[in-house]
Amino acid sequence: MKFVAVFAFVCLLGLCLAQDTSIVTDDKEMNVDGSYKFFYEQSDGQKREETAELKASAADPEVQAISVSGSYEYTDNDGKRYLVTYTADENGYRPMVKQL
Repeated sequence: MKFVAVFAFVCLLGLCLAQDTSIVTDDKEMNVDGSYKFFYEQSDGQKREETAELKASAADPEVQAISVSGSYEYTDNDGKRYLVTYTADENGYRPMVKQL
């Protein structure tokens, strides 16, 4: 019985110490052609934005392919801040990481 009480206390303490994160900025647009863009920022400083559009495929100009580009920022467990920018299209996912 004591174990259950201690376990419950530790769980409650963990919940109290957990940082509450909320969305402070949010914007999105969806289009009928399949293109879209969105952006959001959280109260802990994390950010993400992404844009997608239909483009003619390099392999076959008659074929439409989706091209996605975007970025996100985050802080790792050591307190270092990073920016990841990326492109994803018919040539694959190509990220670039930069420490801020």
